[in-house]
Amino acid sequence: MKLIKTLTWSAVFAAAVSFGAAAYAQQPSEKGGKATQDQSTDRGQDRAREPEPASVTGELTRVMPDQKSFTVKSTSGAEMLFRYNDQTIVSGAENNVAGLATSSGSEVTVSYKNDSAGNMATRIEVHPKR
Repeated sequence: MKLIKTLTWSAVFAAAVSFGAAAYAQQPSEKGGKATQDQSTDRGQDRAREPEPASVTGELTRVMPDQKSFTVKSTSGAEMLFRYNDQTIVSGAENNVAGLATSSGSEVTVSYKNDSAGNMATRIEVHPKR
């Protein structure tokens, strides 16, 4: 009799564990499951959260083409270091980054984004000397 009771409770316990595991496996996880539509919505919201580029106006003090960087002394007196790449838009100085080297001392307006590696210039406007 004791053996039958033990076997019955063991079977009930095994069934409960099986049903619980099956129910748990069907629930969507935080990273998977029904997330196909949710993830695309989240990505759209992440893009919407990207900050707009900041900008600063000041004097172009130094251009370092080998490091793809330059410095600008802002109107407040602070000197800021910026990086540039092939996607950086340049207007004024021969409309290219190579023209920056000949524009030291000119007033510039730099639109930039601050990323993990520092300030990345997205647009550089060289103003004509007055």
